[in-house]
Amino acid sequence: SNLRVFDMAGRPLETRSAAEHGWQLAQPFKGRIRVTYDVDYSALSAKGWPAPREAAFADPENIVFAGRSAFITTPLVSQSIVQLVLPGGWRPVTPWIPQPGTIQTFIARSRTDLVENLVVVTRNAPEVISASGFHVLAVPMGPWIAARDEVRRVLEGAIPQLVKLIGFDGRENYLVVLLPMVEQGGESYRQSFALTVDQAPSAANSPAWGNTLAHEIFHCWNGWRLRGADYASTQWFQEGFTEYAANVSMVAAGLDTPEAFARRLADHVRNYRSLATTLEAIGTHKGPPLYSAGALVAFSWDVMIRDATGGKRSLSDFLRALWQQTQHGGRAYEWRDIQAALDATAPLDWEMFYRTYIRGDARLPLDKTFALAGLRLDDASDGMPRVAIDRAAPARAQAVWRGLVGGQ
Repeated sequence: SNLRVFDMAGRPLETRSAAEHGWQLAQPFKGRIRVTYDVDYSALSAKGWPAPREAAFADPENIVFAGRSAFITTPLVSQSIVQLVLPGGWRPVTPWIPQPGTIQTFIARSRTDLVENLVVVTRNAPEVISASGFHVLAVPMGPWIAARDEVRRVLEGAIPQLVKLIGFDGRENYLVVLLPMVEQGGESYRQSFALTVDQAPSAANSPAWGNTLAHEIFHCWNGWRLRGADYASTQWFQEGFTEYAANVSMVAAGLDTPEAFARRLADHVRNYRSLATTLEAIGTHKGPPLYSAGALVAFSWDVMIRDATGGKRSLSDFLRALWQQTQHGGRAYEWRDIQAALDATAPLDWEMFYRTYIRGDARLPLDKTFALAGLRLDDASDGMPRVAIDRAAPARAQAVWRGLVGGQ
């Protein structure tokens, strides 16, 4: 509201509505302009918020807002300099690059970085966890404050595993916002993520919310950068491989036990049995069956690569190859890109796998895959799938399992 536009001499410029596209100048103008406006979240607040994770949140100690809810931009916006002018005692926490010599001025490297991220203004210092140039800033609120040490333990364990898995060697900031509402949900942004849980966070339930944190952080690479040329037909890869990355990072960091990891695999099998389409034909309806189907593809490829190379290579080598092949996500991938990265990792018939189990409707050969990893897949008395560690498995298969859960 109260939108006003001026030239740099202070003369007002008339605007008109462009409906869902925003506003346009009534007359063409060449040169820099100044835009002032108010952002009012009260209409959303009055309606009970469709989801505070997607717009704004405030309590006495924190203010959180999504960039896309606050910044007016044009398609020509590239790098932006953002200065946040705050009252005394408040500090900004953002995933943008701090401008040298300042504490409230930042550089957003692109329009996407500006609008597709969360911004926090807080009275408290964030937790900061770093691994190989990847810096995570976590802002706990409400019940998360009491679990602050556990949050740090989980992030210190999982983040190095995720960085190693993708082979990230650049420099990146990432913001984790832990909101105090009692609700299960999350919202992912370009370099940030907001999380709510339906029970007070603790060490006892950290494997559950820790896996969610790891999942969303890995989307920084797989989803926001690595992305398919066709959205719908590549969600098995975007969501499923991200979920598997979270699962293996948790167990490799010692945040989950190997037995708990086996139970996660059994849960994926249960969900996968409910998938009613091929992996590519899911459309825009994502959910547990698709996530788990994609996670089982990732698990299968990890096992197949380890078995075929005698443990010398793994899914990490494939992901690193795809990361490099797409210029760090600068180019959208298609199946041929995935296949080329797989071929460079292990000499197996990946095209047959794709035609049969991803594009086709045949079910994944899980019995064989689990056996290659030193595991047994069967059904419990209630009909639910059960995955057990096979202590009598061949030494080759046991070595695959040790590599999986050890992050090797």
